[in-house]
Amino acid sequence: MANEKNIPLRPSKAPNLPIGPVEFSQQYQDQFTNALRLYFAQIDNFTQPFSSNTVGSYLNFPNGAFHQDGYTTLTNAIPNSSSTATIVVGSTAMFASASTLIIGKELISYTGKTATTFTGITRSQYGSSGASHAAGEYVTEAQAVPNATTALAIPFDSTDTSNQVSIDTVDNSKINFGLDGIYNIQFSAQLLNPKSSIDNVVFWFRQNGTDIAYSAGVSTIPTGPGAKLGATIAAWNIVLSINAGDNIQLMFHSESGDTVIGTYPPGTSPIHPAAPSIILTATFVSAP
Repeated sequence: MANEKNIPLRPSKAPNLPIGPVEFSQQYQDQFTNALRLYFAQIDNFTQPFSSNTVGSYLNFPNGAFHQDGYTTLTNAIPNSSSTATIVVGSTAMFASASTLIIGKELISYTGKTATTFTGITRSQYGSSGASHAAGEYVTEAQAVPNATTALAIPFDSTDTSNQVSIDTVDNSKINFGLDGIYNIQFSAQLLNPKSSIDNVVFWFRQNGTDIAYSAGVSTIPTGPGAKLGATIAAWNIVLSINAGDNIQLMFHSESGDTVIGTYPPGTSPIHPAAPSIILTATFVSAP
């Protein structure tokens, strides 16, 4: 059947059965049988999706999946470790208007961008060391805490799937929910450490601006091998009761103030896709 995934599930409704006559009536019997036949057909149609091998294609639960993954390549080389000249790249479309770049093992902040350039450059950020960079090197985006005593509400810039769960249009660190329910909230974060010493980071959740008790976790980030950043992935989940109109945020803190959540570029040997800096999913589990 064409487009059967879009067929709604309609619960059956008990029929108004006709009142029987005192004496036997074939007409009444036919009416009575027909009412029951239609009712049982409704029940069959409603229950069939739950007992077939295509059950999932008929069900439409609230859900959302979001990520952040800016990356591009250098068009022009950066000749030395102290240059603050405009950085020219293939495209800045996947990047925030002001943020932090990762090139090799160096973190570089910028305050503005055009379609193919980053401007307002400050080198050697978050404990990293400046270096020259060749044209063609990958440039990726990082999310960093303002300082070692301040937390970051992690923003999201891409929606992978959305049904009654969406990124807030004003504050993209907030994930909004349109329907009441019990939800499973999961995340994974690509953590990158530019320094030569290990660091601890903390993640936790907020609901409507209030920290959720017992939702925090601590991860230790190693130092990198040679010219590579130290890297690890933090990931866990919580199950929450959420009301329509609620929002959640994923919070991040680095004890040194230097570890970032960063996109890791695609690989060439072997070929592999880019690793997004952050992924968050929300899946409806049940009614409240």
